[in-house]
Amino acid sequence: MTPTTAYVDMEFAGIYGTHQGMQIPIEIGVVIHQPDTDTLSFTGKSFNRPIDVELWKNITDDVGKRIEGQRRIFNLASPGHTNFFNKTFHLGTEDRTEARRTIAGVHRDLQEFMQALNQKNINSLVFFARRREMETFRYSRVKTDGFLIRDLQEEIRDYFHLKEHVSLDRVSLITNFGIGMSTITSAHFSYTLPEKFRYLIKPHKAIGDAARMFLVDLEVHQYPEKFKEQLMVHIDEYERRKVADTQVPDDGDGQI
Repeated sequence: MTPTTAYVDMEFAGIYGTHQGMQIPIEIGVVIHQPDTDTLSFTGKSFNRPIDVELWKNITDDVGKRIEGQRRIFNLASPGHTNFFNKTFHLGTEDRTEARRTIAGVHRDLQEFMQALNQKNINSLVFFARRREMETFRYSRVKTDGFLIRDLQEEIRDYFHLKEHVSLDRVSLITNFGIGMSTITSAHFSYTLPEKFRYLIKPHKAIGDAARMFLVDLEVHQYPEKFKEQLMVHIDEYERRKVADTQVPDDGDGQI
């Protein structure tokens, strides 16, 4: 069997009452590509432990530029129930100690999850901005020495000689990433989704972002000239809007 590639994404949240001072992994998603058959398999895990977390979600415009943020407070054991945010709330000493125990428990859960992937004959792990995932693997004692480690965000910056990194939201727009009833698509590719995962394949869910990474990887390396063309158009428009947002028009009569 030809070695496979795993696209890995993790989502994180701040523990409520620590003002983002303590972070915890809340889920991991993995998309595995089997090159012999050009097929995908999906796996993931939510870390459903009883602790309140604070999760920020960025709202972006049609070019992937952040326009506002939304905050959710919820318990990992019951993520569907949102709680009111109190900015004056601070976690006490005993609760912080318990929070550290919970984080350690999630790291054990992550280690077990990754060990279960050993049977998949994976030789490459692909991330998008890998720093947090790799740090978490170290804390969880997940050994990655035997894998080829790739950072897709870094590859895009280096390959196209960009001044800055480009976000996954933005490169997904460039590649026309789309989610249908039963497929994920990009400008040149389409793959069928397993039914049990279809409701999870969405941006900013770990398994959904892993799927976005996979299609971006294909577009970048199989259609680099087309990707570059779309990337340059996108960056020009993105920068134009940034400049426009910093300028306040004044027609001389005090009206904006």
